[in-house]
Amino acid sequence: MKFIMEHWRKFTEAIELDIEIGDIILGGKYKNKRIEVKKIGEDELGQPTINGKPVLKFRMEKFLPDEKKSKKTLDAEKAAKEAETQEESKDET
Repeated sequence: MKFIMEHWRKFTEAIELDIEIGDIILGGKYKNKRIEVKKIGEDELGQPTINGKPVLKFRMEKFLPDEKKSKKTLDAEKAAKEAETQEESKDET
């Protein structure tokens, strides 16, 4: 208990995000504007930022259910699946 009381900041500062450069997140006032992650950093207070803006003001599109994803993302996912099935069918023949 003494160890925890002395080193409590180390436990509270560990924030892990499943975001990588190139991911698409939703930002803006209504969280509907698609933004590509270009830079991950932290501000002067030590809070995590994405493209220079606070992390808590974003939605990660890859974790949203399909009915909440944008049409552009759904079309891209559908095209990727179709390309994958075409490659599999070529490999079988």
